[in-house]
Parts: sequence; structure tokens; C-alpha cells
Amino acid sequence: MSVVAIIAAAGQGTRLGTGGPKALVDLAGEPLLVHAARAIRGSGAVDSIVVTAPSAHVRLFDGILTAAGIQAAVVAGGITRQASVAAGLNAAGTADHVLIHDAARPLVPSQIVRRVVSALRRGHPAVVPALPVTDTIKRITASDAQAAVAAAEAAEGFGEPASLRDGPSDFRVERVETTLNRSALRAMQTPQGFALEAIRRAHSAFADRAASELNAAPDDAALAEAAGIPVVLVRGSERAMKITRPFDLRIAELLLADPALC
Repeated sequence: MSVVAIIAAAGQGTRLGTGGPKALVDLAGEPLLVHAARAIRGSGAVDSIVVTAPSAHVRLFDGILTAAGIQAAVVAGGITRQASVAAGLNAAGTADHVLIHDAARPLVPSQIVRRVVSALRRGHPAVVPALPVTDTIKRITASDAQAAVAAAEAAEGFGEPASLRDGPSDFRVERVETTLNRSALRAMQTPQGFALEAIRRAHSAFADRAASELNAAPDDAALAEAAGIPVVLVRGSERAMKITRPFDLRIAELLLADPALC
């Protein structure tokens, strides 16, 4: 059974403060993209790789991957992650399965990639690596959640201060509605694996959501769920963390320097 991997790398590094493509942020001397692509290729479970890049940087991304010795087809992504993955799916050709991975998760271990592919080959149409939630999770009221989304869009949401100075978001309060049972919660990671034609149909069915990040699916598994495709989870890894903020980048540097961590 053939497997193609799509690496979503068209996003901007706004919260990292880079002013450019997030996938080109440096981690120990190499871009996140190179680390992520090398991890996927190094698993030995993938036959080909498609990378979605910002439309203005397709040639740059292709050159960086070529210089790193990584063979991949680079295509222009869209204005949202969902749109970018759809572009990658259009370029994926014919394969039995597809892995959809975020360039912002550069340290995913090879065994996680192989674990996802193994579950796909056992007949599961949608497979996601995940970790148990360790923090207590509380749901806030719908009105406060909407306000938080608006604030985050303005880069003033909780957890997103540019410095240690107090800003407007530091004095905003959010009302708790209920406490969720964390034993039944899991945090999703990538690569997320799918039967290729099934996830293509899911993306096509919900293509109208791809125009805005406010409406776009939070991940590809959410589209699979909405399309009625059964999703199963396999054990993920703390090393498959997502790099969103400068803090995350520092943690990734520590993990890269010490393979024994996690």
C-alpha cells in the first residue's frame, strides 16, 4: 500500500514574531520545514512528500529542501491551513493513504509515523496520534469564547502577550461554565493519517469552510468526523509538540539537544 505525506507549511509565524513563513524559522541551524520533512522521510513509511508553501515562496522552499537532500513536490498553499491541505491533496496523485503533517511539529519521532501508518494498513480510514490531557480543562461561556476568539485575532488573547507588560487581555475575565472530565479528553497531534480518497471527499464536502480560519476545521480529523468517517487514536509523543510561540522554540531546542528527553 502506497503512502504520500503532505506537510502543511504555508502559515505565517505571527505569534513567533518572525514576519515571514513559520516553516522557515530556524531550529538549531535548520528551518522547521527541513526538520519536519526529514522526520517524515526518515520513518521509512512514506513513498513521497508534498509540501504546501506560501504562494510567493514556492521556489524558495523547493530550493531549501533540495539543498537539504529532501525530494518533495512543493505547491502553493491557500489562505488557511484547510485550503493549503486541500491544495496538497490535489497534488498528491494516486496513493492508498495520506499522512497530513504540520511543519510546526518538527520533532515527531519515526515510531509515531509508523504507528499511524500501521493502523491505516489494518483498515482504519482515519488515524490520529494523541496524548492524554494532564491539565484540568474548563469550558467557558459561549459569549466569552467568542470574545476570546476576537481578541486572539487581534493578538491580545490569553497566552499571547508580546512582553511581560500588562495589556488589555491581562485584565479580561472569562466565566466558567463547567469542568470537563479530562480522563475522556485527548490532545491531537500530527501526522494524521487517512485513506486518501476518503479525506479528499471530506475536504471537498466542506470546502466552503476553508475561506476563513474562523470557520475552517481545526484539523483534518475534524473534517473526517463531520463527513462521518470513523476516527481512531494512537499514542502520540511529547516530542511531537507544536511550535507556536518563542517559548515552544526554546523547548524544541532542548529536546533536539537531548534525544533522551520525553
